[in-house]
Amino acid sequence: MRFLLMSMTLVLIVTFGEAFSDRWSRDEMVEMAGYGEQKLSSVLLTASLLSSSSSPIHGATIGFKCHTGHRRRSKWIKAVTNELGQFVIDLPSHLHAIPDLDKACIIKTLSVPKPYRCSSKIHRGIQLLSSSNGSRVYTAGNITLQESTM
Repeated sequence: MRFLLMSMTLVLIVTFGEAFSDRWSRDEMVEMAGYGEQKLSSVLLTASLLSSSSSPIHGATIGFKCHTGHRRRSKWIKAVTNELGQFVIDLPSHLHAIPDLDKACIIKTLSVPKPYRCSSKIHRGIQLLSSSNGSRVYTAGNITLQESTM
């Protein structure tokens, strides 16, 4: 019943557009229509990238990818490490509902700046750090890359 009422409201809003915009704000109309411009949940992934000598790796590009089911993978979600080798990735909402996110996803070093001379690595095993009020934070801890001997 509620859905029917919301649908009818949406039809009226679209039909009479201008007349209703004086009465309700855009945010109120979006909420009544059941659309979500407001983020319902948030999933963050954090980690630090270190060389085998425990130095932080600054400016490396990190990729995050998940199995979304039926032989499909998500596209790479990318981040760049800061001066301390840390990065944070805010996952897009279509990945929030993946069951066993910690097992379905991988982190990969996509590129490392030349001064570091480290090889790329795939990292598995993210862990849930906290979960409350629609927000989850996962961590991969410290990801250590082996330095190349060139």
